[in-house]
Amino acid sequence: MKRQSGAGALAALALMCVFGATLLLSLAAGAGVYRRVADRVERSAADRVSLSYITAKIHGSDAAGQVEAGSFGDGDALFLYQEYDGIAYETILYVYNGQLMEMLCERGWEQDPEFGEAVCPVRSLEVGLTAPGLLRLTLTDLDGGTQTADVFVRSEG
Repeated sequence: MKRQSGAGALAALALMCVFGATLLLSLAAGAGVYRRVADRVERSAADRVSLSYITAKIHGSDAAGQVEAGSFGDGDALFLYQEYDGIAYETILYVYNGQLMEMLCERGWEQDPEFGEAVCPVRSLEVGLTAPGLLRLTLTDLDGGTQTADVFVRSEG
């Protein structure tokens, strides 16, 4: 039997180590890229969802006189009125502590803004009437980007 030197085995082992290190570095770089893309998609989805959520709530409460712009806490708010079993309720959509909040309570009850349910992170919400029955919603996200939607309250127009 012919005896072989350890140089060939050592070269193969070194090549496997280089391949393994390259594989680990590639996986680490891919994980970083994936995390950045996932964060960007999540922020974008939150921005789209928040404005869509508000407009869907408006169209869900589209009875005559049931949608009103006003103020709540330290900023603008949207008031949606409905009646269940003879009791008048209001849903208030507003921004508090960097979150779009939703609160359902009996109409006319004084509540603190902190008692609402967080929907998604936003910086501010501006609600105004630009014409009879036409609401303008301006939402500012945490990065300072703004989105605007003009929503026609069908029962008012």
